[in-house]
Amino acid sequence: MRRLKDSFIHDLKQGFLEGLTNTVRKDIDLDLQIRDNYLNIYYKGNSLLKLEQAGEHQYRATVHPKFAGGIDFSYLIDGATARSFVDKIPMIKENILLYGKSSLEIEYEQMIVRANNYEPRNNSEYFIVDRQYVAGRAGRFDLTGFYWPRTHRRKNQVVSPCLMEVKFALNQDIQDVHEQLKRYYNAIWEDSAAIAEEIGIIFKQKLELGLFNQPANRLNAMKTLRFSPDIEQFQFILIMVDYNPFSRLLQMDKLAQLSFADQIRIFSGGFAMWETGMKSVRE
Repeated sequence: MRRLKDSFIHDLKQGFLEGLTNTVRKDIDLDLQIRDNYLNIYYKGNSLLKLEQAGEHQYRATVHPKFAGGIDFSYLIDGATARSFVDKIPMIKENILLYGKSSLEIEYEQMIVRANNYEPRNNSEYFIVDRQYVAGRAGRFDLTGFYWPRTHRRKNQVVSPCLMEVKFALNQDIQDVHEQLKRYYNAIWEDSAAIAEEIGIIFKQKLELGLFNQPANRLNAMKTLRFSPDIEQFQFILIMVDYNPFSRLLQMDKLAQLSFADQIRIFSGGFAMWETGMKSVRE
């Protein structure tokens, strides 16, 4: 199960790793994701750091050799080693730009996280909890999160877990996305309670680390939210980024035939522009 030990959270929150956490909070291009007692920090879709607990207050730091600039980071064990790593982050980012893999789809994933979790003025209704969530042998959901309607928000509400798939432009996988969602659904429907529990654990730990930039009253309510274990309350969201509206790749009729079609939501966005997406001021 994806979660960090209490001692790991302590060191990130108020121990010698606090500077690393503060750097992630301040740098909107960095994305911290919680794994099974380790974390990854991503930049432009590439792993900038894998930090794994190796002992009490000892952490193994792994940076890809292409990005490390010949430096062996090895372990973060105290304030000095942690500060030294934080000082090297700009160099690692530069090397990622030079030698890393470039994927607009993954970069958009990080932008989706930023827009919904870190921009409080948006007051969006969907929040992102995790990336690349394993759905058994069927593959990975790009994003997981939850739906929290803007109206009648209050403490102790039960919210719907959301499993999201991101598709960019005219990705040929779009024509088979109905089969992809069906595989994912079949892989998780018996484990919905465990998935809801895991999303809840990750969410609470990220709240504790300050990885949601929201008004204080909203954060206080978020701390009390519970995640529905009922698979029928889950949402399966297809995020179409810069999808050409004249394309026939997305087969809506096949999506509509799925047994859980009423739980599927499609969101279209991005920066590519077509006349069909324009509105007159008189409309």
